[in-house]
Amino acid sequence: MYEVRFGQGKKDRMTRPHILFVANEVLGWATYARQFEAALNARNDIQATVLRRRPSRLWMQFARRHADSGIMRHLRPFDPVRLHAGLLGRDIRRAVEAKRPDIIHFAAHWPAGAIAGVRDAPPYTLALDATRASLGRDLPLPGWTKAECTAEARLCQGAAHLFPMSNWAANSLRGDYLIPAARMQVSPPSIDPGQWPKQATVDGAIPQILFIGNDLKRKGADRLARWVEGPLAGRCHLHIVSSDTRAPPQGRNITFHGRVPHDRLLRDLMPGMDMFCLPTRLDMSPFVLAEAAAAGLPAVASDLGGIADMIDDGKTGFVLPTTDDNGFIGALSELIDNIGLRQRMGQAARRFAAERFDGKKNFNDVIDRLVGIAALRKAVV
Repeated sequence: MYEVRFGQGKKDRMTRPHILFVANEVLGWATYARQFEAALNARNDIQATVLRRRPSRLWMQFARRHADSGIMRHLRPFDPVRLHAGLLGRDIRRAVEAKRPDIIHFAAHWPAGAIAGVRDAPPYTLALDATRASLGRDLPLPGWTKAECTAEARLCQGAAHLFPMSNWAANSLRGDYLIPAARMQVSPPSIDPGQWPKQATVDGAIPQILFIGNDLKRKGADRLARWVEGPLAGRCHLHIVSSDTRAPPQGRNITFHGRVPHDRLLRDLMPGMDMFCLPTRLDMSPFVLAEAAAAGLPAVASDLGGIADMIDDGKTGFVLPTTDDNGFIGALSELIDNIGLRQRMGQAARRFAAERFDGKKNFNDVIDRLVGIAALRKAVV
């Protein structure tokens, strides 16, 4: 389903830079879209159009995905960047033609294929959490073909500016796609301080561990449950939040909450936890780690993708090799047994969030950059 929110008036369009935000409300990008749209709405020095996109499942069945392997790579033969250059990107091209924005911001980056190479198209910018090159090299994925990586490189090279979510993604843009550092700035997953959860309270009761993830297997809920019911049994309690329809892990020390509305998750559940754990097998820059830090929760997570940017290892939590079960158990045990450590790490996590994940600052920095690019374009034209 597509929804477009247009600008306010002809005079405004003449005097204020007009930003078209292509918001892809899929997976973790839905959170980014909501946060970025709120930041746009809070500005009175710009004109904004928001194109909300949820491409049909029928179309996306033919689009190749990061996690595809074996037979699925044959059943999904089309590069999503190229699909957006065709029928899948018609709504974007129509919005550009109708509104004639000064600049376009895409989150995530594949839909920019709709206008890349289109004559007289306005400049575009990209938010992205990974590159195909980095996924094939650094994560347990089958990898993209050389031609598919080249197509993505061209898309990124054509952008006026890039906003990778982590240094991991930025390093790939520089090293793999030869994009100068001056044309990018790291913009991590962020949350407006006005929406932060209350500071978690550390007490002497049995420590509560929080897990959030809509793919229980990929995110590692099964492993975490085995630890809680095994070597950590009786010393902690695990809370699992997920909309996954598969049967969840069960046990005496586990509570499965199912899907929890986001506002209730932040308001009611997070403040009652003692720590957060994400032993994920595959991730880039999970937004939930920014929320956990904002809640003042020490985090224990896998060293994958951009996660090392989101936890100050040894200070706000622990970052461990993905398959190191003993390391995870040891880190959780240390937090379980040491209330003072939990308290110090939780306070440090809250400060870390203020430095790194302040959505009001980070999203406005992005908008300021878009305004600057738009102003330069107007001056040239």
